Amino acid sequence: MQIQYFKSAWGDIKNSPGWFGKLCLLALLNFIPVFGQIVTFAYLYGWAREIAWGTHEPMPARIFANEDGKFWRRGWFLLVLAFVFTLVPQVVMQIGDYWQVMGMGGRVNGVAGAQNPVLVGVGGLLAFVGFAGAVVLAVLAWIGSMRIAIYDRLSAGFQLGKIWKMLRFDTNGILKIFGMNLIVSLVLGVIVFFLAFMVMFIVVAAGVAGLVGAGYSVDSFQYMSDAQALRMFGQFVASAGVVGVLAVLLLAFATMLASAYVDALIARALGYWTLQFDVPRWGGQDEPLPFERAASTQAAAPAAPIAPAASAAGGAAAAATQVAPAVAPVGDATPEQPYAGYGEPDDIAPQAQASAIYGDEARFEEDMPVVEYGEPLQVGAGFIMTPEQIEEAQVAMGHVQSAASDAVSEAEEVGAGEVSEMIEEPNAPQAPLDGLDAEGDERL
Repeated sequence: MQIQYFKSAWGDIKNSPGWFGKLCLLALLNFIPVFGQIVTFAYLYGWAREIAWGTHEPMPARIFANEDGKFWRRGWFLLVLAFVFTLVPQVVMQIGDYWQVMGMGGRVNGVAGAQNPVLVGVGGLLAFVGFAGAVVLAVLAWIGSMRIAIYDRLSAGFQLGKIWKMLRFDTNGILKIFGMNLIVSLVLGVIVFFLAFMVMFIVVAAGVAGLVGAGYSVDSFQYMSDAQALRMFGQFVASAGVVGVLAVLLLAFATMLASAYVDALIARALGYWTLQFDVPRWGGQDEPLPFERAASTQAAAPAAPIAPAASAAGGAAAAATQVAPAVAPVGDATPEQPYAGYGEPDDIAPQAQASAIYGDEARFEEDMPVVEYGEPLQVGAGFIMTPEQIEEAQVAMGHVQSAASDAVSEAEEVGAGEVSEMIEEPNAPQAPLDGLDAEGDERL
């Protein structure tokens, strides 16, 4: 099932009661360093974890609810993860920028560089690697954040092997979320830019209005001394000060609100993305995920047996004879075969007959089921015989049938002879039993 991440995430946000007020509160909290980020991460990824478990609920009514008792712990872990995954590429990019400046003969922290094209090229390459690494690590941090939210352990977010396997399993889904992030951020960035332009216009207009009110005009600039210019600038700042501060705060709040909105979209979309990994069946953080176990099971499963090529005359019959045992009922289905050890001798399991008569000559593979007397015959009900096993079974059955025929013939001959002797000599003494003499004494 293809998930429309933006539609699903935005639908869940706007259908939550009081969603705009919650985003505004998160935006205000983000003005507080560290504390605001911890609260935002804990709140949004706690909500994302619910949909990953298959629980579809609106945004929690209270920001600081801490219903699971892990609110602050989760937020702190997520902040540490974001800091580490952001710090590494930033360090690489800073080194690249430093080398570029030094290679162009610039000065950094009082240290003058020299013209060095090689250093400039290496620095540019490092800066590019740092930027590309920042993009990749941002995606990995998203997946790691979901793992931390689910396992409630910091180490779960740094298992790059597990994170990489999840990314490879559904790269397209992550790319869709990444594209959604780019597009939404670009649109909101354009909106914030126009807001900043409007704020600047308002501030300048307020300052000019204050100067006009103080009696300044265009002609005042022609014959103005330095002291007068400084006094006019002070008047401009005083006139635009209150309006400017309010406008700048409004712009900063709009920026924080846009950031909180994007964070909510990404977190909820990541929850939907993680839903496909069947979170209720996850084991420990080091154990394989369900899709890994399924892949290993399929790889270890033996290939289905292939019946040997049959001749044109008897191929169909032979194939039907060999394949038929494999389609016997399994599990709760009641077997149609008779029970071994009951009924006529032919009903006894061929395996048991062959073993009783021929011993080791009737060879069967060790992995074939052993049929005991009193148990239902399950030949072919839970396993598939290979062509070699079928051939050996046919040979054993031939021995069984031959031995049965010889035994029946011998029994008939012996029985007929004894009956005739009893008719001819009715008063003849009976032969002593084996192990006893004529008087019935036991032989020592």
